[in-house]
Parts: sequence; structure tokens; C-alpha cells
Amino acid sequence: MPLSKTQSLPSIFMMGTEMPKGNGTNYGRKPAFDFRLNHGPVDRFKYTMPKTHHSEAAEKLRLPGWRQRSQAELPRPQTPTAVEDLIPKNTRHPRIAPAWLKHDKQVLRFYGFFQEHVTERSEENSRYRNVSFMYHMEDGTMQIAEPKVENSGIPQGQFLKRHRVPRADGNGFVGPDDFRCGAEIDIYGRVYKVLGCDRFTRWFYEENGIDVGEDEPMVEDLWQQKYKLKCMEERGELPLSKQAMDSKLYANAQAGQPSADQKVTQFLLNDRKVLRFKGYWDDPTLYGARIYMVLHYYLADNTVEINESHVRNSGRDGWPVFYKRGPLYKNNSVQAYPGVLVSDGGL
Repeated sequence: MPLSKTQSLPSIFMMGTEMPKGNGTNYGRKPAFDFRLNHGPVDRFKYTMPKTHHSEAAEKLRLPGWRQRSQAELPRPQTPTAVEDLIPKNTRHPRIAPAWLKHDKQVLRFYGFFQEHVTERSEENSRYRNVSFMYHMEDGTMQIAEPKVENSGIPQGQFLKRHRVPRADGNGFVGPDDFRCGAEIDIYGRVYKVLGCDRFTRWFYEENGIDVGEDEPMVEDLWQQKYKLKCMEERGELPLSKQAMDSKLYANAQAGQPSADQKVTQFLLNDRKVLRFKGYWDDPTLYGARIYMVLHYYLADNTVEINESHVRNSGRDGWPVFYKRGPLYKNNSVQAYPGVLVSDGGL
């Protein structure tokens, strides 16, 4: 079979395997300088002469630090030296300080409680849990903490983590305007009762012309009252009952240890201890006057003495005793005998 020329070569040349044909353009680099007789090298191209400011800029770029030298050569107005100019920039306090700088480490603290239902307990049906509200003014965040009570059986401590708490109505976040002593605040569906605040918080509100209200006493539920009474009983702080005290004295007397005299014990413990009170007696009778007095109560024997407190040139007698020292009974009684209340007539 005779060999023939393949027909695929032209198609290969069409794909780019053929040598590129010239387009008549000379890409050779032309020299820019030329030499002339008795002249030396000359520029073959005609350029425009550089402007003055271009030459000055080129001279500046030759040496490093030209920016700093240019700034130093600029004219500056002579202003008086202020206090801020003497303070380093990293320690200056801005004229209008932001909240994170003005109220740094300032916390508004309120005290309150919320009521929690208790089921399947005969001792109580609800419980009051005391909490502390801490509002951080630097970023508007708030946290709630519950003081830990020993052997309470309740997980206590941090009750609400620090974050910005939204209002119950959805209008913004909880702020200082929402806290008042005696007011109620709704946080995440739970109603809290605000009872009081600390000294710094009250001072902060007074400086801004806001009445924060008066502090209210802490409330105690049945469990807290019983727990406090139990702790006092364990520490031995509760006094003995009269029946227990009589039994103790009777047992000591049977054992040959007579009880100490109560009056002697009172005298030894409270000798020279006197309570002093000041008052006056407004005599409404004819020619009566207001008489100022000093009352002495002696703790050693439970006796009372009343003395008049005369002023200079009062016109009264010089002795001040109005009531001689002795027991002062709450209800006075008269020991009646014949002839005291009603005369016997012809006797």
C-alpha cells in the first residue's frame, strides 16, 4: 500500500504549532544616546525640562528623613502652654469622658427578695429568698447574687450572670431609673421587691437629684424564723424557762449547794450604775409653773430618786429633792385603817 501525506498536519498548524508570522513591527530597543564629533554623548529624544518643584522634590528624596525636616520647617502659631501639653498623651483624661472611664469600678447595689412557692411541706407554703442587685454603670450590665446560708439545702450564690437585662415591656434595658426602694421590678418573668441600697448608691442618687426612697426592713418567712431560733438554741443563747430554773435551784439545794441571793448578786453586778433621765412637770394648778426635773434609776436595788433642776434666781427653795430615793410602784395603794378615809364622827 503506497504511503501518502497525512491530512492532519494543516489542522495541527492551525492549533498554534505553526511559527508566528511577523506583523511588520520592530521590537528592538532603540538607543537614547548618540555620540557626535567634538560634542560627546547627546540625547536623541527631545524631553520637556523638569519644573522647579519637581527638582526640589527630587533633591528632598535624596536624603532620608525628609518628611520630618519638612514638618519641622513649617510655621507654627505660638500658643500658650496648657496643662494638657505637660501630661503624656497616654495618661491624659478626656474633657468628655466616656461611661467606661467616668464610671469605672462604680457599682450600684440594691437589696431585695423574691417569693418562691414551696409544695409538699407542712411547715411552710412559701419562702422569701434574699438577693443583691449589682448594676455596673461602666457598661450598663447587671448581676444578681444570693447570699449563701449554711445548711439551707438550696443552691445559692450567683443567681443571674452579668449581662444587659432587657425590660419586661421590651423597651430597652434595665437601668438605674428602674430601681427604687420599695418598688417591684420584673426580670425574666420573676417579680423582685427592692428593699434598700448601700451608702454609695444613696449618695449617687442624691447627687443627681433623684429620691431613691427609704430603706425597708428585711422580711423573714417561717423557715427563717425557725432556723434562727434553732441556731440560737444550739449556741445556748436562749434563757431557761422558769420551770427549768426552779428545778435547777431545787436540785442544787438538795445537793447541799444553796442558791445565791438574787439581791446580793444584783448589787454586786450593778453597784454604782445609775440611769439618768431628764423631764419636766407642768403644774396646771393655780400659781403653778413648769418644773424641770432629773430622774435617777439605781440598777443596784431598782430604786428611783427625783430631783428638781432649779435655775438661778428661780425663787424656789435650795433643796432639790422632790422624791426621796426608794421604790416607785406603778400602781399606788393606800393602807386604809379606821379614821383615814372617813372620820369616825364624835371621836
